[in-house]
Amino acid sequence: MNRKRIIGLLLVILALLLPAPVPVHSAPAPQQTLLLFDSLAKGTPREGNITELQRLLAAYSTKVTLMSLDEYEQGTLASYSSVITVINSEDLAITNKAYLEDADNYRGEVLHVGYNIPVKMKQSLQLSTAVFRGQYASLSIGEFSGVSLNVPDMPYIAASKATHAYGSFSFQGGSLQAPYAVSRGQYTYVPYLEKGNFSTVAMAYVLKDWLPSSAAPQTYLVLKEIYPFSDFELLEKTADRLYQNGIPFIASVRPVFGNTGFPAMKRYLEALRIVQSRNGSIVVNAPAVRPPISLSDRSLKGKMNGFINVLVAGGIAPLGIGAEGYWIYDKEYAGAGMGFFDSAVLYPDEEARYMEQTDTSAVFASSLYSVTPEFLQGLRHTGKAMPQLPLDTAVVVDLPEDEEGLESMLRWVEQSWISFADYKQGAHKVVTDTNTIASADGVIRMGGKALNVGYAPEVVDSDYQYQKEQVKSFTRLFSAQNQFFIVVIIISLLVFGSLLIIGYRMYRRKYLK
Repeated sequence: MNRKRIIGLLLVILALLLPAPVPVHSAPAPQQTLLLFDSLAKGTPREGNITELQRLLAAYSTKVTLMSLDEYEQGTLASYSSVITVINSEDLAITNKAYLEDADNYRGEVLHVGYNIPVKMKQSLQLSTAVFRGQYASLSIGEFSGVSLNVPDMPYIAASKATHAYGSFSFQGGSLQAPYAVSRGQYTYVPYLEKGNFSTVAMAYVLKDWLPSSAAPQTYLVLKEIYPFSDFELLEKTADRLYQNGIPFIASVRPVFGNTGFPAMKRYLEALRIVQSRNGSIVVNAPAVRPPISLSDRSLKGKMNGFINVLVAGGIAPLGIGAEGYWIYDKEYAGAGMGFFDSAVLYPDEEARYMEQTDTSAVFASSLYSVTPEFLQGLRHTGKAMPQLPLDTAVVVDLPEDEEGLESMLRWVEQSWISFADYKQGAHKVVTDTNTIASADGVIRMGGKALNVGYAPEVVDSDYQYQKEQVKSFTRLFSAQNQFFIVVIIISLLVFGSLLIIGYRMYRRKYLK
């Protein structure tokens, strides 16, 4: 047997012994939902419930297309496996014939919120409704019970033959009871949703069943409003105290887009390294948007890319981005600002300032729905420990301003009995032009190598030359001139002083005579 045949035989044997390659499966496509609405209900208690629903859907990694019913065009429903319709106006009927015809033939999942329930949904659920004209009702769902709500003119479910009911409303001192929501087959009906109260949590319970969600939800503690000019001593003390109490947390830090070589920036990075070493995870807070907004300014991507690289060079691993909810509905902000990340913390909109608004949302593999401690304190529940909300939640607190604020925050964390999760345990990935950061099961990798989050303190030199020294010309000449004029001035002063003394004595003698 010649050498070539021997080599060929060995290669065949080796191929048979090696395990077959594992097929690479791409990430499943996100759920796509069409969100239709009749009005934004401005000036009414229901104002803001559309944006609240958008944040809830984002927390379930759902791709949403937002559309007014007046703008609906024939055939649009056929592109979506599920649709949510929010009707905020009690007196206005749906008149778009294209929608009415498509809705009548639609076979996907349907979730209806508010008034004017479709005829087919009423028939399927054998549903009858009424409107509560009183002021207050209490809502119970999951492990939460008896949460009081201000609900004037609220529609409620008077009767139904649904296969599943969610929660319960109690009216008029308990003499009237009604489910919060009901479902059967392809139809789910929710009569009431209002921004900022417990109905958002109840809606999250409904969405958890309505959307394909399998992962167990977690709750995270987020420290917000951390800047390069924050009190770093207090930041480090906060991180130390949380670490000592065994509480993992997320630090949402403001980006810096210039002067990153200054000592102030180096001290900022040094403080963030300490935070990271105290079991703190880092996310980059989106930069503040200030008017006027220039449509020609496309520098955001380069700025965010540069800041992330500065963090990585300093041994800091950002794992996500924090932004107001409207950012995911803006082409420029979502792409250029958030496109480096597959994980996000979404805050309520303070004021939406779009640059290039779009009707379809960006989607993140991990997205946290944010709440405040004040919101959680208003929720009544059984047992001492706070029950887990039905979606991934970020409890957001601002960095304390002083020692008293720190003690107050720590008391609330202790008394709330919330089991906060470690953000690093989840799967997160950040990719820039030169760096890749990833985390899984508590291990952070940068460029494929495990990151050692241990802290080695460094002294930042404050003797920094903020401006380049100017080139000096004729230095010796001007120095010699200065010395010459100083001598001339001193001699002149001596002569002038002598003349004054002589004159004084002459006139004094003349006067005494």
